[in-house]
Amino acid sequence: SGTVTSSEGFGKGGGPFKWLYERTRLPIVPVYGGFPVKLRTYIGEPIPYDPTITAEELVEKTQMAIQTLIDRHQKPPGSILRALLERLDKQQKDD
Repeated sequence: SGTVTSSEGFGKGGGPFKWLYERTRLPIVPVYGGFPVKLRTYIGEPIPYDPTITAEELVEKTQMAIQTLIDRHQKPPGSILRALLERLDKQQKDD
């Protein structure tokens, strides 16, 4: 199976709101974006080397593998509320 890594990031926005958040950790943000969010990286299965395929076929295999990861792990459309609720839910499970 693939690998999952987690890190912290700062969602859309920034500027003075990012500066203020980094110093106070108060959630003072514009109405859209600027929320601190968890970032997850999913690394799928290796794509086996096959010397008989062309570069175009390898591109197609890679695109299909990436699309499979997106379909499996990304919940469209994105929602700020869902992201915040997932973050709170994860913190409660970690405690």
